[in-house]
Amino acid sequence: MNRGEIWTLADGRNVLIISLTGLEQSYGAVLAIVLHDSGRYPDTAMSVVFGDPLPCTAVAVNIVQMRTDRFEGAKLHGPIDPVAMARVDQALRAVLDL
Repeated sequence: MNRGEIWTLADGRNVLIISLTGLEQSYGAVLAIVLHDSGRYPDTAMSVVFGDPLPCTAVAVNIVQMRTDRFEGAKLHGPIDPVAMARVDQALRAVLDL
């Protein structure tokens, strides 16, 4: 599990890993953004729309902590583009006032 990867969980939710790569090994958990279907939310300072590897929108207020066992049976779609991940980082900084 690596930062910037999109996964579809067994319950059908799509998530983007935002915690540091390796955190799951140390703590057995990750931080993720629950993703929304493409077109549901606009591209703003707090949300990022991207098309690959899965068309969706990351809204920076939708942060969740998930145990790694939640990813059993999950499907890895792959990483988002580094430019899109940089925009997600920027949205997280805006939402968290960092």
